[in-house]
Amino acid sequence: MKFKLTKAYNYRKNFKNCEMYCLALKSIKDNQNLSLSFRREAAFLLSKIAKKYSKVFIKNACFITGKTQAFYRFFHLSRHQFRKFACNQNLFSIHKASW
Repeated sequence: MKFKLTKAYNYRKNFKNCEMYCLALKSIKDNQNLSLSFRREAAFLLSKIAKKYSKVFIKNACFITGKTQAFYRFFHLSRHQFRKFACNQNLFSIHKASW
């Protein structure tokens, strides 16, 4: 499980490091006021960037268990951990309902 969390962390770190560079290349590629050769060079550089730096590889997972299914984005918890924290009243303004 630790391997999954480490892998996800590395994907996020790689994306963060390369995000501004990719955005700059995309804006150059889409700018119609620049010369065609300059835009083609930007498109070529953009295609050379590895796919592991893209946002597609980032998976949302519980930061405690690493589970990707039944995941609550707002809390970054799986449903099992969410229920456990809600029962113990460890989540702000979340209480387990009982009638």
